[in-house]
Amino acid sequence: MDRITLTPSALEHQARAPQPDAAPFARELDKQTADPTPAIEPSAKSLQVQLDKDAGRFVQTLTDASTHETLRKYPSEAQLAYSRAVMAYMRALTQP
Repeated sequence: MDRITLTPSALEHQARAPQPDAAPFARELDKQTADPTPAIEPSAKSLQVQLDKDAGRFVQTLTDASTHETLRKYPSEAQLAYSRAVMAYMRALTQP
């Protein structure tokens, strides 16, 4: 394997190279964190927690109180399907 060594002139060139300006990113981050707006109004939501016995997990569903639309669900349906499959496999192993 070859070794790469930097010569003093290469190091000087690297030191003189313009560095990216981080100020625009910092300003954007400050703007986003300075005035956080809630994604969901506190009065317009309803939280339900139910046990999915096949998956062996609790499911939390956040719905809009006025339209009954599901806003967020944790775990997702894909995660629940995976958990159900794993639990079915575990049950098959333990049954005689």
